[in-house]
Amino acid sequence: MFAAAIPICGGADLTYVKKYAKKLPLWVNHGDADAVVPVKHSRELVAALQEAKANVTYTEYPGVNHNSWDNTFAQPTLLSWLFSFKR
Repeated sequence: MFAAAIPICGGADLTYVKKYAKKLPLWVNHGDADAVVPVKHSRELVAALQEAKANVTYTEYPGVNHNSWDNTFAQPTLLSWLFSFKR
């Protein structure tokens, strides 16, 4: 259904990484000062995805709290990256 995804300040159940790692390119984004969802969740997810040889990109924003979507959607290549994938 989806060709790519852009998780922002999230995390995941790592038991599913190997099952889905090669099915969906991900660009994971998180602020390192997030007081709502600790950045360690995205770091652990990205590490597990990299280990599973997934197509993953990770951007961590220094000093940014939970509103890292502002930085994410300001990325000049975000939409071209997203729409470069087809199903």
